[in-house]
Amino acid sequence: MTGVRPTSRWQDVCFLAMLAACPPLSIDMYLPAIQTIAREMDHPLSTVNLSLVLWFVGFSIALLVSGPLSDRYGRKPVLYGGLGLFTIASLGCAASTNIVMLISTRILQGIGAGGPSAMCLAICRDRYEGDRRKKVLATVSILLTLAPMLSPAIGTQLLIYFQWQAIFILQAFFGIGLLILTVGQTESAIQLSDTPLYKTFGRYGNLLKNRNYVRSTIALGTLIGPYLGYVAFAPIVYTRIFDQNNQTFSLLFALNALLYMTGALMSTRISKRMGDHALLTLCIISTLAGGLGITLIGHLHPATFALTMGLITLSFGMTRPISQHIILEQVQIDVGAASSMLVFYQFMIGAACMTIAGQPWLAPIVVFGCMAMAISIIVLMMWLMLHKKLASTDNEPPTLQEVIQE
Repeated sequence: MTGVRPTSRWQDVCFLAMLAACPPLSIDMYLPAIQTIAREMDHPLSTVNLSLVLWFVGFSIALLVSGPLSDRYGRKPVLYGGLGLFTIASLGCAASTNIVMLISTRILQGIGAGGPSAMCLAICRDRYEGDRRKKVLATVSILLTLAPMLSPAIGTQLLIYFQWQAIFILQAFFGIGLLILTVGQTESAIQLSDTPLYKTFGRYGNLLKNRNYVRSTIALGTLIGPYLGYVAFAPIVYTRIFDQNNQTFSLLFALNALLYMTGALMSTRISKRMGDHALLTLCIISTLAGGLGITLIGHLHPATFALTMGLITLSFGMTRPISQHIILEQVQIDVGAASSMLVFYQFMIGAACMTIAGQPWLAPIVVFGCMAMAISIIVLMMWLMLHKKLASTDNEPPTLQEVIQE
């Protein structure tokens, strides 16, 4: 049984978007400060970038823990614990005096952000069903775009007037604000699991037996790779390769986020006309085209890289709410664990792509483009074999030929 609300409330959607914003705020606001921190702490950029990659490791571990715990004890206790740790760790980042302390507190910050991020999907699955859930996920995606759009600009402005520590102090205040908002929320998990604590994490075993859930998570969850890889690659490509300043970098990063928002806005409307499955197939092909464009012309100018990457981002913006909806349709119980495993898988893929994108390749833009192409081809092959086996969100999933004719 799920707690389904007859109408969606704007404040609920805003709250869900703020929960989901913990990861992008932790990452994107921090990006403009990486070179400053590397210079002040006298470490190479590749070492400081570990504070990004290992943040994802801590975040991913927390996802696996928070989902089953929320099914056992409820969503709010997990939110309290995660947001509390996020706030304390943010203050620890601000107090860091060496790279080891910074990386350690960043890992803790990632662990703290894992709970709120997983609970966003779980609460949405608890409260909404069918088309309403799809619309809520699309709206959350649109609002969530404000975080990567504004965060680098906020980080850049803070660096102009303050030291880099101010970025983490602001993140701590964000955590405090979310803690206050959580107090006013009602518990969305109406039927809690009665599984003993020591068996709680065995719920993942049940999920792994759900073939449709596992297959759809692997196929559709992998699509996030190029998008998150861009987060680590953007400072390298714009500030180092193309020698742009922080202001230009923030603008280009914001424009990319705007394309994500545009894709999320278009998602629901286009899916009504084409169907979820057809739109997903078309967007995967568009991602492949974007990767090919980056490989061939991305190195010519910042504009050519931004435009070809923009095609990938626009496509991902359209696919994300639909793919999340399709994946969650495959489960009826263990929703918290399912949400956690989905986000865990996505961010582990993202961490791998960020690691690849952050390496000192001889032709880094070509490598990034090839990575996006490879992921698109793999996902397309899996999706074409899989989509008819899933719990359908369309009346009749169209064939690839029908997609091309659309």
